[in-house]
Amino acid sequence: MIARCARAAACAAAILTLLAAAAFAAGPTPVFTPAFVYSPVPAPTPTIAPDWTPAPGTAAYDPNAPTPVPSAAAQASATSATSNAALDGHKPAGVRLALTPGERAYELTRDASFLDPLSWNVTAWKSRHQLTVYYKGREYRTYRAVFGRNRGNGTKLWEGDRRTPEGVYTIIEKHQSLRWEWFLGLNYPNDMDHYRYEQLRDADEIPEEAGRDVGEGGHIGIHGTDNPILNSGNIDWTTGCISVNNLDINELSRILPVGTVVIINP
Repeated sequence: MIARCARAAACAAAILTLLAAAAFAAGPTPVFTPAFVYSPVPAPTPTIAPDWTPAPGTAAYDPNAPTPVPSAAAQASATSATSNAALDGHKPAGVRLALTPGERAYELTRDASFLDPLSWNVTAWKSRHQLTVYYKGREYRTYRAVFGRNRGNGTKLWEGDRRTPEGVYTIIEKHQSLRWEWFLGLNYPNDMDHYRYEQLRDADEIPEEAGRDVGEGGHIGIHGTDNPILNSGNIDWTTGCISVNNLDINELSRILPVGTVVIINP
């Protein structure tokens, strides 16, 4: 009897051992993990009222800007809205205009950081006829631009080749111009331009005038236009500068400090 019980216990132990070994070999039971779905919520579009004017002391304030005069229809609409709002104690909800992220950041600036050239940078694309300004890393505005009339591939190599240089430059001066409204001068030629010119001169590839090699050129910058029809038609007509329309150059001369980086792409 005792021997029979011992055999039964041994059999049960063997069965348990086999079951445990099988469970271990099979591994842990997988746990279901629900898939994560990212659904971003779009930020509200920054807006301002059409009759908004920046307060003195803020970055957007321009003391030379004319005082906006609302139209008769706008005045009538505002009067009606104000009257209706007075009846129920609510403020009138005017029409809103969208701002770019850079414009909103600029208009919300309350310190002198808008005067820091590191707050701004400019990227120009010759093939796109565009000049884009960024404020504190956010797109401020994109302007139509035209470039040197020589649209051959590559950057400016020497004086008189009528090409716009390509590379990284800096605004080193700003001054008014009778012909161009404003001129924002760039530091062309920079070190890379010097090196490229010397390589070409050593290879005897620089053209000559009056028995001497032509120079590297200079006085390259961003300016307005005296022929806005060409600008509006994206006709590259300059001898190497970047030209924008006169309203735009007036704004650029006001907002871009000396020291702003300008990147010119093909």
